[in-house]
Amino acid sequence: MIQRRQTLFLIQLIFFGIALLFVPSLKVVSANTTVPVYLLPLSSDTFLATPGHIAAVVVNFSALLLSCIAIFLYKKRELQAKLCYVLMLLWLTITLMIELCPFVKLTESVTVVENTHFGTLIGIFGMLAAYLALHYIRKDIELLKSADRIR
Repeated sequence: MIQRRQTLFLIQLIFFGIALLFVPSLKVVSANTTVPVYLLPLSSDTFLATPGHIAAVVVNFSALLLSCIAIFLYKKRELQAKLCYVLMLLWLTITLMIELCPFVKLTESVTVVENTHFGTLIGIFGMLAAYLALHYIRKDIELLKSADRIR
């Protein structure tokens, strides 16, 4: 299970999802402070989270959960491949939400919201890891089909 390449890429997806929890995706500049915004539920007095931020948090946690589930489905390769398609879609969604959705409601105390682009970079690497996991799952499926033809 662990020695398979696709499992290593799925574990890498888990690490990318956890990294999004601790790497700031935005910086909110208010009158006197700069506050980083992570993909965790916000609790701040100076600004409020938007539904886009809450949706990005939910999508990130669902991608983490699906990555964990996909690792343990190594005997059901077809289902594992379908989950990788879903993971690629989730990581694309996370990347686009980080880049395009406003995560903070603009108020009079918030002057500037800056994107740090670290979250976008992690999202792109997440999509790449999901694609590579899918690629190696497909190679396993083809190998097993060719071995069944020989018997």
